[in-house]
Amino acid sequence: MPDNPVNIVVGTNNRHKLREIRQILSDVPGVELVGLSAYTGVPDVVENADTFAGNAQKKAYELARFIALAGRVGFASQSTSMDDEDETDFEALSARRYRTVSGRQKKVSLTPERMPKVTRPANLDLLVMADDSGLEVDVLGGAPGVISARYAGKHGDDAANNRLLLKNLKGVPPEKRKARFVCEIALASPEGILFTVRGTVEGRIIDEERGGGGFGYDPLFFYPPLDQTFGEIPAEEKNKISHRSQALAQFHAELEKLLKSR
Repeated sequence: MPDNPVNIVVGTNNRHKLREIRQILSDVPGVELVGLSAYTGVPDVVENADTFAGNAQKKAYELARFIALAGRVGFASQSTSMDDEDETDFEALSARRYRTVSGRQKKVSLTPERMPKVTRPANLDLLVMADDSGLEVDVLGGAPGVISARYAGKHGDDAANNRLLLKNLKGVPPEKRKARFVCEIALASPEGILFTVRGTVEGRIIDEERGGGGFGYDPLFFYPPLDQTFGEIPAEEKNKISHRSQALAQFHAELEKLLKSR
C-alpha cells in the first residue's frame, strides 16, 4: 500500500456517529478520516430516499460532488442550510456553482437523476463515506425506518422519539416487539458510487429505558445475547456487535480491495 494516506471525508455532523466510526476504523492502515466540519459552506443533503441505502448513496455522492466543485471554483465559504422538505433548495444552490469549460461558465448539476456507479475512480484524491441508519420494528411495519432521527417530528430529539415509539407499542407483548438496527454505508467519489454495504443487529424493544450510554433508541433496544440494552452495553463492547460495526467490517474489506487496486 502506498505511503501517502487516503483521506476519506466522513459525511456527517453527528458527533456520536463520527466518534463511533473513528473508533471502529482506527486501525485501518493508510487511511485518514476527515470530519465534515473541516469544510465550510457545505449544505445539508436532503434525505428523501425511501431506503437507508438510497439515502447513504445520495449523501455520499452529493457531498463528494459539492466538495470537488467547491475546490474547483473557490466559492466563498458561507453557512448554508437546506430545508429537509425542499429539494429545490439544493437545485437552486447547484445553479449558482459554475466551472469554466472552453472559456465559458457552465452550470453544473449536483443531483443527476441517476447516480452513476463506478468500480474504480480515476483517482482517490476525494472520497466521501456516508451512512444512513435507523430502527425497524416489525409490528410497526418497519417504522420508524428512514425517519428514525425525526420520528416524533423534530430531527435529533431522542427523548421525543423514544416516547412516541413506546406510545405506538403500548399493549404490544414482548414477543411481538422484534426490531433491528440497520446501517447502510456508501463510499463515493465525484464520479459516482463505488460501493454500498449493509449491517444489521437483531433485538427487541422493551417498555422502559435502561442505561445511560449510547444515543437514540439505544436505551430501549434489548440485545438478547448479552441480556442488556444498547444503552447498558459499554461503548467498546457495543462497537463490536452494532449494526454500524457490521457494516464497517464490510466497508473495511471493500476499502482494502479498492486500495490494493491503486
